[in-house]
Amino acid sequence: MDTDSPSPLKDSDPVFSDKTPTPLGAEEAKLFRDVCQAAGYTSPRLEERFGLLVPPPSDRLPAALGATLGGRLDQNATPFDVLAKAFFLGTAVAAETANALLPDGFIRICLQCGLLVSDGTDYCPTALVAPVGTALLASDLQRIEYQDEAQFVPAICDAALHLNAVAIRQPVGRTLDLCSGFALHGVLSCPHSETVVASDLNPRAEAFARFNAALNGFDNLRAVTGELFDAVKGERFNLILANPPFVISPDAMTTYRFNPIELDGFVRQMLSQAADHLEEGGILQTICEWVEVQGQDWQDRLRGWLADSGCDAWILPANRQLPASYARNTLAQTISDEAELAAQQAKWENYFQQQRVEAIQGGLIFIRRRSGNNWFDVTQMTKPIRQPIGDAIARGFSNRDLALGDGEDALLASRLTVANGLRQVETSHWKEFRWLRDSIVLHLDDGLPVSIGIDEYVRTLLETFDGSRPVLECLDRFANQVGLAIETGRKQGTAMVRSLLKNGILVTTGR
Repeated sequence: MDTDSPSPLKDSDPVFSDKTPTPLGAEEAKLFRDVCQAAGYTSPRLEERFGLLVPPPSDRLPAALGATLGGRLDQNATPFDVLAKAFFLGTAVAAETANALLPDGFIRICLQCGLLVSDGTDYCPTALVAPVGTALLASDLQRIEYQDEAQFVPAICDAALHLNAVAIRQPVGRTLDLCSGFALHGVLSCPHSETVVASDLNPRAEAFARFNAALNGFDNLRAVTGELFDAVKGERFNLILANPPFVISPDAMTTYRFNPIELDGFVRQMLSQAADHLEEGGILQTICEWVEVQGQDWQDRLRGWLADSGCDAWILPANRQLPASYARNTLAQTISDEAELAAQQAKWENYFQQQRVEAIQGGLIFIRRRSGNNWFDVTQMTKPIRQPIGDAIARGFSNRDLALGDGEDALLASRLTVANGLRQVETSHWKEFRWLRDSIVLHLDDGLPVSIGIDEYVRTLLETFDGSRPVLECLDRFANQVGLAIETGRKQGTAMVRSLLKNGILVTTGR
C-alpha cells in the first residue's frame, strides 16, 4: 500500500461544483450499506475514534486528525479508515489502498454515481456520506471555502443532531422535513411515516434528498423545492420537523444558516404559518434562536407569535448569550483572522444595539394544533440531550394536557405514577452533633433531563402515587399524612402535581 505522506488536499482540488451524486439502484444501495456496516462505519465508532459526531471542515482539519487520517493511510489501515477518511473527513484516499481494502463493486458504485472521482492515483470524494443512527446521509463536502456558495448543502451539524434526538418517532401518516437540506429528518422519518416530504429552498438539497432516500432503501420520500411552505401549499401533516436558518446577524451571509429576515423574523414567519399545515393533533418541532428585546418579556413576545393559532406551545430554552459573546462565538466558526473577526464583531454588536437586543436565546420550540383552550409552557433545559427521547416528548404533551389544558376534574380523576429513572440526591451538613438537611434534589435522566429541588412535603406526596388510585385520593392521603386539612391538602397538592407532571416526574398510567 502507498505509505507516503503528502497532504490529501491537493492544489488541483476542484472549486465548488453544483453536481450531485446520481441516486443508486436498490441493489447498489444495499451493497453500499452492507460494506459500511461490515466496516463498522457508524456514529459510535466515529465518536470513539475521533471524538466527533459532526464532520470537521476538511480544509481546516484539527491537528490531531491531520496527524492521523489527515495524511496517507499506512499498512495497518482498515476499511473503516478508508471510509472515514473519504466520507467523514472528506479527504483523498490512495486508490491502491482503497482497492485493497474495499470490494471492487463498492468502488465501482462510488465512481459511477459520482461520490468519488479518480485522478489516476487517488480517489477524491465529491460528497460526504455520514452515518446517523441506522442511516447513511450524503451532503456536500464540509469545507469553509464552500460555505458562501448559494447552493451549498451543508453536512450534519450539532443543531440537526439535537433536533433528531427530540424528534417524535411514532407511526404517523404524513411527515414534513422543512428546510430539509439533505433530508436527515426526512430519511429518518421514513420508517414510521406513510409519506414523507422534504422541502428546501435549495434545488441541490432536493437532489441530495432523493439520493439519500434511495441510498437508505426508502421509496416513500418526495423531495420538493420552495421557500418555507410554498412547495406544499394546501397540504397538512401529522409531524413537521424543521431546522431553519436561524442565526441572527446584520447580514444573511449564507442561505442555509442565517436568518434572512430582520432578527428572528424567519422563525416567527415559519411558526405563524405552521398551523395551516398541521392536522388536528399534528406537531411541529424546531430548533431555533430568538432574541430578547429591551422592554419586552421574551415569553410574551413568543406567545404573541402564536396568538390565535389554535396551537399549544412548548418552549425549551437551552442557552442564553449576550450580544458580544453571541457575535464572537458565531463568527469564530468561520473567521480565523483576528482583525477581520474583531471588525465583524463590532458590526454585529452595533446592529444588536440598534435593534435593542439584550440577549439571544437558543433552544427548541414545539407547537401542536389542538382544538380547545391552548396552553403555553416553558421548560428550561439543564443538560444536553444525547440519546433519542422522542417518546418522552410525546409524554410531555400528554402530561401538559392534564396539567394545563384538560381542566381540574380530568387531572383529579387521572392515575399517575413516578417516572422511571428518577433519582434523589440529598445533602446534609453536620452541626451540633447531628445532621441538618440542606437540600433534596430530584434528577430525571430517562427522557428530558430534569433537576428540581423539592422539600419533605413533595417527597411525601410522591410516595402516594403508584398508579393504583386517582389523584384526588392520593391528595387526601397526602393531607392526612402531613396533618393538613383535606381542602388545604387538595389545593396545595394539586399545584405540586401540576409542576411534577410538567417536569416529567409524574406520568400517566393509562388505567
